[in-house]
Amino acid sequence: MKKITLLLAVSLLIFGCSSDDSPNEENQQNSCALPVNLSVQNLTNTTASFNWDVSISSSLYQVEYGTFGFSQGSGITLTVPDTYTSVQNLQPQTQYSFYTRVFCNESQTYSNWAGPFSFVTLDSNPFCEDPTNFTEDVYPDSITHNKIDLYWSSPSSGGSEIQYGVQGFNLGSGTTQIEPDFYDQSASINNLNSETTYDFYVRNVCEDSGFSSWVGPVSITTLNEPSNPNCIDPFNFTSTSSGTNNDGSKYFDFTWDYESSQNSWEIAIVEAGTAFNTSSVTATSFSPVRVSYGGVTSGQAYDFYIRSNCGGTNGFSDWVGPITVTAQ
Repeated sequence: MKKITLLLAVSLLIFGCSSDDSPNEENQQNSCALPVNLSVQNLTNTTASFNWDVSISSSLYQVEYGTFGFSQGSGITLTVPDTYTSVQNLQPQTQYSFYTRVFCNESQTYSNWAGPFSFVTLDSNPFCEDPTNFTEDVYPDSITHNKIDLYWSSPSSGGSEIQYGVQGFNLGSGTTQIEPDFYDQSASINNLNSETTYDFYVRNVCEDSGFSSWVGPVSITTLNEPSNPNCIDPFNFTSTSSGTNNDGSKYFDFTWDYESSQNSWEIAIVEAGTAFNTSSVTATSFSPVRVSYGGVTSGQAYDFYIRSNCGGTNGFSDWVGPITVTAQ
């Protein structure tokens, strides 16, 4: 038993001497001068440049940053070769903090962390103009059951970004579509759900200067899903006027929107309150159009329906309507 006790004591003595002879990592870090003069420059709504000074020669630094109060180890860490670095994709009007440390060549370890240095991003970007006139595109087929075309002015040389989602979504949680072309001030958003309202936002991309503010939302509802996907229903079917021709017949003026490939339609008329039927159908290749009828009574209300004729194997769209018009 005495031999075992003596052997244990000698072993502990050797281990203790060995630990004292080799400083641990924390002691090595404490012997290395921390970065000083932490600051932020070139601040925008989504970008910032971190800067600091050091008293030793080094070409390796680490930066960790996150929203104010984040726990070190849970932030975003960058390894950089200079006493500055730029970060992007920050949130506007949000408080952030950053730490930095330097790699010390003499001890071959990093210094302790310096910081935190805290700052608040701007609400907008003074170096990146916001898009303007953001809306649905102007063409008749800009809205379908699964597609919406958008348009805006004042693009940036770096392009633009669209973010969208079902009405009421939170920015940052939507789907982002990048439009990289400066000259392309429009975007087609495809694969949408029918009869669904979406919110759309747009912002400019200004390359090294970050992003403009998000502009929006623009809220747009997709159309009903057609029973014949090869022949899309006409939409926005509207009566613009009605009256009496010189021969006593009654005329009705209509307008509607349609897919750009369509050029033929049929309009049906029935007395208001009567079940739909196709006993009186007028074919036309004009939009807008004036349709005249004999035997129509002044003061009587009539229901009108319209469908597209896509020809050949594409067939017809659904009947759309009714809209009710009283003969003058």
